[in-house]
Amino acid sequence: MKLPAKFDLLPDAASYDAAVEALYALAFGPGRHAKAAARLREGHQSRRDVSFVAMSGGHLIGACRLWPLVTDQGQEILFLGPIAVAPDHQGQGLGGELVEACLTASDRLTGLPVILVGDLAFFEPFGFSQAPKGQVTLPGPADPKRILWRPAQGADIIAPAGKLLKNA
Repeated sequence: MKLPAKFDLLPDAASYDAAVEALYALAFGPGRHAKAAARLREGHQSRRDVSFVAMSGGHLIGACRLWPLVTDQGQEILFLGPIAVAPDHQGQGLGGELVEACLTASDRLTGLPVILVGDLAFFEPFGFSQAPKGQVTLPGPADPKRILWRPAQGADIIAPAGKLLKNA
């Protein structure tokens, strides 16, 4: 399927917060707050300069955010997610467009590695691979096969190590 004929990828802003939260609730349901990844975002602010929303006809149709984290070993990283696309725009590649926009901005502005919890089949084309087994832990249970990472383009390839913590 093709992307919507008219949509704009825009940097995230506080004015989108309510619409993004409503989209996340629609896409992931009430159980989304119980996941280990949610604990890293709870009460924390995303990096708006490397996070994006998709707008079409004045409506928010997609969102992807990056969150500043640090490992307990002192390594700064960014945490990607969640990625959500409105149901009537799913299956058209918009999620991939949002991920690509976030990663491009992150490479340009931060030079930090990016980590996430997700499906390798979706994220591998963006340069993600499985984090070395047992090398990264989240504040709660997470399937180690779904902990993925990617170095920043042009940066040293050093896999994150340690427990992930919020980085103010």
